[in-house]
Amino acid sequence: TSSSIMVINLSTSIARLSIVLLVVLTSTSCCPRMASAIIIDPYANVSTPLRETIRNKHIGTTVNIQLLDFQEEFMEEKVRNFEALTGVIVEKIISTQETWYDDVLGDIQKSRGFIDLYASFGNWIPQYAELGGLKDLSDDVFAAVGFDWFDIMPAVRKGAAMYKQNIYAIPLDGDVIYMLYRKDLVEDIGLPTPRSWDDVALILDYYEGKDIDGDGVPDYGNCFSTAENDIADKMFWAIASSFLQTRGTSQGTFFDPETMDPISNSIEFIHVLEVYKHLVLHSPFVDNPEGVGWMENRELFNQKKCVLFYNFPGPIKSMISAQKENGLSGTLNLAPLPGKKCEADDECPFASDEVNYAPFLAGGGFCYAVNARTSEQKQSAAFDFALYLSDPGGSFWDVAHPSSFLDPLRLRHTSSLANNRTIESKAFLEFGWEPRQLRMLKETTEFSFLNDNYVYDLRNLGASDYQQGGTVPHLIEMCKGNATEEETAMEITKSWRIITDQYGLEEQRTFYRNVLGLPEYIGPAAIYGKNLAQLRTIIVAVTVPVAIIAIILVLVVLKQRHTIKFHTRDIINAPKAGTIAILFTDVEGSTNLWDTDKDAMQKALEVHHNVIRTCIDKYSAYEVKTVGDAFMIAIDSADKAVLLANDIQLALLNAKWPLGLLRMPTSCNAYFPKSRKERKEKAAPKLMFSGLRVRIGIHLGQKSAGDSDLKNSTSRDLNSNSEIQVLYDHVTKGFDYYGQVVNAAARIEGIGFGGQTIISDQVYSQVSEEVKRKCAFLLIGAMELRGVTDEMTVYSCLPEELRGRKFQGIYQRQTSMESTIVDQFGRIISGSRGSIPSMAPRDLDVMSLSPVELQRQLKRMIQ
Repeated sequence: TSSSIMVINLSTSIARLSIVLLVVLTSTSCCPRMASAIIIDPYANVSTPLRETIRNKHIGTTVNIQLLDFQEEFMEEKVRNFEALTGVIVEKIISTQETWYDDVLGDIQKSRGFIDLYASFGNWIPQYAELGGLKDLSDDVFAAVGFDWFDIMPAVRKGAAMYKQNIYAIPLDGDVIYMLYRKDLVEDIGLPTPRSWDDVALILDYYEGKDIDGDGVPDYGNCFSTAENDIADKMFWAIASSFLQTRGTSQGTFFDPETMDPISNSIEFIHVLEVYKHLVLHSPFVDNPEGVGWMENRELFNQKKCVLFYNFPGPIKSMISAQKENGLSGTLNLAPLPGKKCEADDECPFASDEVNYAPFLAGGGFCYAVNARTSEQKQSAAFDFALYLSDPGGSFWDVAHPSSFLDPLRLRHTSSLANNRTIESKAFLEFGWEPRQLRMLKETTEFSFLNDNYVYDLRNLGASDYQQGGTVPHLIEMCKGNATEEETAMEITKSWRIITDQYGLEEQRTFYRNVLGLPEYIGPAAIYGKNLAQLRTIIVAVTVPVAIIAIILVLVVLKQRHTIKFHTRDIINAPKAGTIAILFTDVEGSTNLWDTDKDAMQKALEVHHNVIRTCIDKYSAYEVKTVGDAFMIAIDSADKAVLLANDIQLALLNAKWPLGLLRMPTSCNAYFPKSRKERKEKAAPKLMFSGLRVRIGIHLGQKSAGDSDLKNSTSRDLNSNSEIQVLYDHVTKGFDYYGQVVNAAARIEGIGFGGQTIISDQVYSQVSEEVKRKCAFLLIGAMELRGVTDEMTVYSCLPEELRGRKFQGIYQRQTSMESTIVDQFGRIISGSRGSIPSMAPRDLDVMSLSPVELQRQLKRMIQ
């Protein structure tokens, strides 16, 4: 039976793959070439106010206009009619999709440029404008007769044509991702209308493994581009947007606008990846894991092999126009792309029926921009050609034509679809649309482009580097099963940070904030300086309470600086599964140090925090929390935990401590005793201690089963000696760790001395031989720790470089009443609660004791 199943599955996979390959072989490019015959516009000679304004205006003028290869045949008659209307001579500059961006950029970087009218995506406008290559068209636009700038939907005006409140282009197409679906396979059989991605998941699960078109081969729940160098990047961000932007357009979906850290460094992004992966694994990707382009997906939908289809308006319009010949009449519904289902405590102020929609202005839409350095005569002719294409009185036919890929998204065109007898509606009906679908188009278009939560596509320098190379390959590897969602988020975050560094963080932040309409960024240093100046004025002129408030603000800013400098709280680095090692650190004798010299201790604490956070960053560990001078750290292996502790001890030893700290007995420099050879050679002394002395405790366990969301968690398994509860806190926006393992790690830290690391036997047993060779271990033995049920065997662990470091004893015994120090003979040599005793008369080199000798003495210890 199992052999039969294997044969059936194999034949099914081969059949499905052959269908995909057949479609791929019959689709030759991302965008279709038009038919060889020139497309005739029946409304080309209709008189409109705008056309009458430019009639015979440019007789004898030659203008170089950039056209795209896939538009050339459709645009042929447009160019010819414009020449006849204005008397201009148009020289067509043809660019392919592959060279389009570089052709414009190269022309702008020339002294004057050759192209007079640039074809552009809205995303590229900020870059071209910053280079000084585009003419500011604001005055020309408002002076143009019959153009009606405000008739164009606001999202298109801003997303495709504007930058820094200036108009640099004439929008001719606005792009969001729409959804086309088979209502006969959804509502007609009782499945939910796909409004949210939760609804989509139900539909996909229902159709998993089902044959939709009746050819005996399982088909696909949804079809959309997953191919690199296609539109997979736009598809991903369109799906992600409703999860990442809930508070309006100025929130953005790509970066934190202050730190410019990628949004991929968030818990919500991991959820996005889970949703996306589910969609992909119910698409043609399963039979072609390198990804399937949008044209192949379109053909599969037309062949009745998909339930849902996501794409730009242009391809979807062509599919609806061809519904009759594809045998799909009466079955196709058009709708906005689904959104995030909002829970009761989610912040979704723009939600519609509890669903947060965030229409993604993918690419910003197609537009034309005028060369700023060409002659005024050529600029005028180029500008009028762009106006001619957007003419509200004539462009409605282009909007309806299934092959034009042009739609200036004018309000009058869309509102006219409410009446089937308008000239705009008749154009769609002539191209094969059904009356009910005109209402859907009107509602979907207005909902998407008039939405208060629409999302700008990325318009920064290197946008394609971020979205294509920095994202899509990682998505493909995840969907192949080669990486987890967490690993994928981490890799995307790393890639994006590298790209930001290449282009410059300040430049990228300025671009991003300008696009979102945010004010100029003022960094912590600037705020700090400003507050100090204000503070001096307040002290003189205002009362003391106000001055105190200003000081608090300064301290807040100073505290925030480590958040920008370090990535220790990156939730991407928080271990959430498998082995989790917990480290606790604490400064020995900090209370006495504060009492002795507050100024020195304040400076020393800043050094201490910087040292530890630098080490945390180095090993991609996670800073769970800090309490005073104590750190709690989580990391995903015993090796990394021990190496991190070693690095902390060495870095603290070599740190630059304030002079006042080094004058104190418990933080002064101390040196290793010289060997006879070193004394003879008069070698320089080797530091054994310097500055703050920090003890570290390490224990590890396994992530427990159960909910990892604090707001959904109803119980915690805190009694297991080997499990760690991992919970995400929506208030602190970070992970925390609970259970006996965490408690034991804290107790282990408490028995150590400053400068000493104590580890549990569980940690020691998982440390590799390679790491052990870098360490000096000493078996302390079995210990009873307060609050820990079972005895624990513990070891002292130091980096090999610090072998021979001397302490006051083997360990400290902590009770509720006092802290006592135990020497190698099991004798209590000091017992003052909360103080740091002076060195015992007999200094103890714990690293020189053998485990056998130590075990012998431990038997005599007082419990």
